[in-house]
Amino acid sequence: MKRITQFVAAGTVLGILLSLVFINIVNWFPVEGSQQSKNQFPLFIALTYISFVILAVVLVAMGYSLWKFRQRGPSDLRDGDPTHGNTLLEIVWTLIPLVIVAVFGIWAAIVLDDNEAQAKGGRVITVIGYSFNFEYRYDSDGRFTRNDGLYVPVGESITLHMITPLYEPASGNKKLEVIHSFWVPEWGVKQDATPGVSGKKVGTTWVTPTRIGTYEVQCAELCGSGHGTMKFKNIHVLSKPDFEKWLAGAKKEAAEAQDEAQSNPGQAVFNSAGCGGCHTFAPAKSSGTTGPDLAKAQADFERAKAKGETKASDLAGFIKESIVKPNDYVAEGYSPGIMPSSYGTNLSDKDIENLAAYLAKGASG
Repeated sequence: MKRITQFVAAGTVLGILLSLVFINIVNWFPVEGSQQSKNQFPLFIALTYISFVILAVVLVAMGYSLWKFRQRGPSDLRDGDPTHGNTLLEIVWTLIPLVIVAVFGIWAAIVLDDNEAQAKGGRVITVIGYSFNFEYRYDSDGRFTRNDGLYVPVGESITLHMITPLYEPASGNKKLEVIHSFWVPEWGVKQDATPGVSGKKVGTTWVTPTRIGTYEVQCAELCGSGHGTMKFKNIHVLSKPDFEKWLAGAKKEAAEAQDEAQSNPGQAVFNSAGCGGCHTFAPAKSSGTTGPDLAKAQADFERAKAKGETKASDLAGFIKESIVKPNDYVAEGYSPGIMPSSYGTNLSDKDIENLAAYLAKGASG
């Protein structure tokens, strides 16, 4: 028992020193950007300390055993001394993990309760995960949608609903998305979205941003071949006056886009199918970077014709091919599989025709 006490003492000292080096010399944790991360980071640091202490105790015991009971030459064939169970030791090493789990479990429950209590209510925004982008629907501000990033005011509680929808293009067709996850490290917020889940079961989290700036969001669940590109530095925390100014402009743009879409069925499909999340297309005011700029489709068409990689006779036909079979021709600088191949079945023939005509007009105009 004396030796065990020595192992624990030595391991505790070594673990604390390793934790101090790990936490203070290298900046492993992001800047606290929300009230939630402020609540969570001390818990993470405490977990780091206790993990290093446990690791160090094990390493000290292993190191001592390797030295003390090593083979002392080729002729050393001795067996270890026989031992019997130690009831006190078994009780101790059962109680210690029990106490550790209980303490951190209660602490985590308190943090979770604080996170939700401090941010419930306020502005409601639905985060829509697509392959491979996020869109943001401002439910509390007229239900307009943005695909160029999330804009929120500092110091205001935000409720975030995370969905991967059965989205419905103009034809009424439906497409089931795959799993996605919304993660902003500085906020301490990560929320998964399960395909097909809706209503009260939708994943919900809360955040109260405390630091003005631009942050990165990334998908934290493997969602397909384009998962690695689903990372965007477009989470904008603004001062309240700047946010109100942005909000007024965003509402105006949304109203103008809605009016234009009503007279342009191709743009309506472009918006409802989430094309702007991955593609830049000036006529639709989209700025996605996962896929190629659709205004350059004419150049891609000419290149595909020269290589014999398209049977289309005009730009609209080439765009139809690219929607239905996106891997037959891949734009330079992009990899096969980045664009989902399901649009040919998820969109009706009329939708595809309207969308292709809209894109062809914008690309040639």
